[in-house]
Amino acid sequence: MPALPVAYRWVILIFGMLAYTTSYFARSNYTGIAKFVTADFGLDKGALGLLGSSFLYAYALAQLPWGVASDRWGSRKAVGVGVFLTGVTLWGFATSTSFNQLVFWRVTNGIAAASVYVVMAGALARWFAPKERGFCQSVFAGVGGSAGEGTANLILPWLAVYIASGWRQSTEIVAAIIVAAAFACVVFLRSAPPGQPATERKPFDWAIVKDVQLWAFTLVYCGSIISLRILPPWLPVYAADIYLSKGMPLGKAVVAGGALSTLYLLGRLVGVPVVGFISDRVLVRGISRSSLAIGLLLLSAALFQIMPLGIRSTAVLGVIAFLMGISINSYPLVTTAVSETFGSQRTSSVMGFLNTFAQLSGATALLISGYLGIALSSVPGNTLEEYRGIWLVGIIGCVGAAATGILLSRAISLRQRAVQQSSM
Repeated sequence: MPALPVAYRWVILIFGMLAYTTSYFARSNYTGIAKFVTADFGLDKGALGLLGSSFLYAYALAQLPWGVASDRWGSRKAVGVGVFLTGVTLWGFATSTSFNQLVFWRVTNGIAAASVYVVMAGALARWFAPKERGFCQSVFAGVGGSAGEGTANLILPWLAVYIASGWRQSTEIVAAIIVAAAFACVVFLRSAPPGQPATERKPFDWAIVKDVQLWAFTLVYCGSIISLRILPPWLPVYAADIYLSKGMPLGKAVVAGGALSTLYLLGRLVGVPVVGFISDRVLVRGISRSSLAIGLLLLSAALFQIMPLGIRSTAVLGVIAFLMGISINSYPLVTTAVSETFGSQRTSSVMGFLNTFAQLSGATALLISGYLGIALSSVPGNTLEEYRGIWLVGIIGCVGAAATGILLSRAISLRQRAVQQSSM
């Protein structure tokens, strides 16, 4: 096989985004059609939260195995197999006849979809130079994630209402497209540039768990993932409930809620690559990627606080959603910092370890959010009032992660300073 040109890195990025689109669609696939699934199975917010968290717990626990497999056998194989299984398990979800079956297929779907992010993080770290890594990781996550969520929250319900004969058939259509995407990824992806090793004999060294820097990265990453597990799943449902409270029919309210959530996706699509580009430029001026991510977490907490304003104005909710699309998707900054700290050959496995904790935190936050919303509602039976407790989970996650990340970063700086002074 002839050597691939350096410019082939952009092909890797494009098909990496395609793979991440399938992964993000998988985790969000039920949110845009939640009202239809709820009507079919008689589900409440607690059950919807369980559907989301069952996927995410499986997704979390599969992170490290997929990361180690990628660094050991190559990202091309891992992504191809994982995306194929994502399509198969989505088809299973569409054929479910009971709530237990829905949960089972969400679990298997989570295991399959975990094959993309940490795997491609390592591949991109190998293909792109350090001066481009913040930008490429942000484009990968921002564009791929936005496309996946957009498909779940807008295209899937639109297919269900206007093209297919319901949410089951529309899900089957997208599942077939994902299987085709798996074959495309196998054809075009490469694990590493020519002349660079694509695998690592010992991908993960457990000794790094003693590294305080790893835990600082993990906590900041957890804050982003917690907010990601709270806002995107609930935003289209929240918007649909607002439209229903104004007298709109169910079908139109679901589509309108998905349409409003695209403003969040627009913020993610446009803002996240810009943040990554800025991080590449300000890094040389002493502003670390972690510091930038912490600042965005604090902004996310403030936006969660004003989410209830959307009840009075969907226009205001749209502006908040757009800004949230930028602020809560700061995790590529942490991914880039991990690759620069621990090396590109071990990025997938280290991110698999880190992401396990983050995804478990996010899954737990989503699981309790629906129940906490009901518990803290001051007006029983008021659907919109129940969201106050849900947004509270996001606030606590962002502030807690940012504060702890600041403390650990400060501790690392003090330790480095002490080492420098002792060596003088």
